[in-house]
Amino acid sequence: MQNNLSKLFRIQRFLNDIKYPDAYRIAREISEYLNIKKRSNEVEIFKRLHLEEPWEYVRGSVIFCNNEFKISKDTLIPRIETEQLVYECKEYIEKNGIKNIVDVGTGSGSIVISLASLLKDNIPYSFYATDISKEALKIAKLNGKKILKTKKVRWLTTNLIKSVPKFDGPTLIIANLPYIPTEQYEKLEKSVLRYEPRLALDGGEDGLQYYKELFEQIKAKELNCKSIYIETESSIFKESKKLIKKYFPNSKVRGIKDCFNKERFLKIEL
Repeated sequence: MQNNLSKLFRIQRFLNDIKYPDAYRIAREISEYLNIKKRSNEVEIFKRLHLEEPWEYVRGSVIFCNNEFKISKDTLIPRIETEQLVYECKEYIEKNGIKNIVDVGTGSGSIVISLASLLKDNIPYSFYATDISKEALKIAKLNGKKILKTKKVRWLTTNLIKSVPKFDGPTLIIANLPYIPTEQYEKLEKSVLRYEPRLALDGGEDGLQYYKELFEQIKAKELNCKSIYIETESSIFKESKKLIKKYFPNSKVRGIKDCFNKERFLKIEL
């Protein structure tokens, strides 16, 4: 017990010295990790953290919606804010009898896998997840196999929803696409710029490049889409709403704040 406490204090002191964010929580996670992974090299971990590499990449996984997801340099780190999107969608699916769910730009698969794990087994849902990155989808498939076991997600390497088939019955589309305006992206913390994939963050000049493409594809395809949930950036929240109304003038749009009381999500009922 004394050795564990000494280790914890040593790790926390190191993190404080290098001004690593959320040092108290991370120190506990590292201490627990080292206790489980007996052969892990503490010095190597400290070296990587000193270079501002996010702890989640050092560990190779992150807890999201009470499941452990494998991540890599090809996938974004799932954030706690996005958990709310999962629970919002779960409630909507159950209340409205939605059977077809499409997760666009799935990354590590955290949204669609979490939803599939939360929804009842006795209902025949169809889960689809897309990503343009083959490397990201490899990680997502591994997570799906480990977490879901019997439930299946159809993984599609495609640009947004280009290869998604037409469904019988109402469909829900969920999208957490790159939404940070390029100028804003270039001013992000070094730990993000150095280690997280730009492909998953940079949303173009106005942050809306990929949502424009998605909305164009939705209008062009006959998916029987009933609703769309998207995650966006508070600084472009009004512009995101305007874009939605441009493509879907008759839609009902509702903004949803995240757990930090920031404008983050938009629910679009078509």
